[in-house]
Amino acid sequence: MKFEFKNCDGVLQGTLIAPVLEGMGVPPRLVREDKEETLARAMTAQNFTGKKGEFCTVLMPTGLCVTLAGVGKPEGAVETWLQTVGGTLATVLKSVRHKEVMICTSGLSDVKVKTATAAAYLTFGLGLGAYSFDVYKTKKKETPEVELVRILSSDPESDETAFESLFAVLNGVYEARDLSSEPANMLPPAEFVEAVKALKMKNVTLKVLDKKQMQKLGMNLLLTVAQGAAEAPYLLIMEYMKGKKEDAPVVLVGKGVCFDSGGMNLKPSASLTHMKYDMSGGAAVVGTLHAVSELGLKQNVVGLVPLVENMLSDRAAHTDDVIQSMNGKTVEIANTDAEGRLILADAMWYGQETYHPQTLIDIATLTGVMKYVFGSQYAGLFTNDKGLGSALKKASDETVMDQIWELPLHPDYEKMLSSDIADLSNIGKGGEAGSATAAMFLKNFVADGVKWAHLDIASVGWLSADKPCAPKGATGFGVQLLTQYFINRENA
Repeated sequence: MKFEFKNCDGVLQGTLIAPVLEGMGVPPRLVREDKEETLARAMTAQNFTGKKGEFCTVLMPTGLCVTLAGVGKPEGAVETWLQTVGGTLATVLKSVRHKEVMICTSGLSDVKVKTATAAAYLTFGLGLGAYSFDVYKTKKKETPEVELVRILSSDPESDETAFESLFAVLNGVYEARDLSSEPANMLPPAEFVEAVKALKMKNVTLKVLDKKQMQKLGMNLLLTVAQGAAEAPYLLIMEYMKGKKEDAPVVLVGKGVCFDSGGMNLKPSASLTHMKYDMSGGAAVVGTLHAVSELGLKQNVVGLVPLVENMLSDRAAHTDDVIQSMNGKTVEIANTDAEGRLILADAMWYGQETYHPQTLIDIATLTGVMKYVFGSQYAGLFTNDKGLGSALKKASDETVMDQIWELPLHPDYEKMLSSDIADLSNIGKGGEAGSATAAMFLKNFVADGVKWAHLDIASVGWLSADKPCAPKGATGFGVQLLTQYFINRENA
């Protein structure tokens, strides 16, 4: 789908969608078009007032098909509200039977935003909501899909300029969603690497460590998770170094379990269903590097994605095995289904030893219990630094769908990771505080003086029902949040 910004004073034809604020009546541009007041009469007949969720479709005497979409009144941050409006309009697009559609934004002319433009934010939300993944559907729809959306406004040049940066973020979200949506048989670790190479990201240097290289480095936790699978493990490294040479990079680490069977602690059938999404954290890191590179930010950012499959076989790790990590600590494998924290631990340590960052952020679909804490509304944030936590929360508040909430790292959680025969157990005692003990496990692999944040996205990496800006399936959660974090750093 392509977007094109045009002046609203031009000819209106075909299919047109117009957002309508509650109580504001027919949008000004359509008033000029509707000499016979067809729209006003239709609104009265259908009791359409512009409330959120109301729709009114009218075939004009000129042949123009107009759908008025009620969007209610601006609420909260206007920028994110506009994105939600755009996502709502995307649901209308999916029922349109024409390749080209116009969206008239004159009804939003009184809505003021601090940055960009109202039309640009609306278009960004429209793009988020219009996403679909139908690569493997062989039966094509009988009706054509929308290929071009013309956004009509009073200042299309400003809108187009403002949308350029938002479009970079939109592409990053799409990349993350595409990667997460691929079935595991189509995207094992090796194919994940090839898919990222195919992106040809600007000013991003790709490096890949294979099994032998990781063995030499002592990345035994990562390799232990992978040893039961036929697919070889890799560590994907993405370097974007456009900042000052003396500036330490921010290192991002994303969980890349391309399929998680649970290993010896085999998951029940219901839990296996969505395990192709267990690399959503890694996908978010890829999407973020893509967005940052397209924006050309003057910063140093390194993305690491440890890529494995966690499978059950005669080579798989046993429960009670003791493994020495890259940083020297020994870990007792109390549960082979707590594998994400193991691959993250080695990747995090590698990132710190190699790049000496001052800031380290990991993102992972780490603990399923997050959905019982937050549902699909928030991801969990754990951090050892208040300033970093505040910066991520600020960035989160400026996004339409990447909402986070901080949870505590109480010292008692460390005690719950004790082992009788090793330095650490990979799960806590008694099944309590599962998300917090997982975060505390990772904290053991953060070097002194490094600011660190852990984002647990297990409750938000994919959805079972549509939201305005995130259709059912992979959400690409984290791309907008992390990119906004880097944008804010640039502007600080």
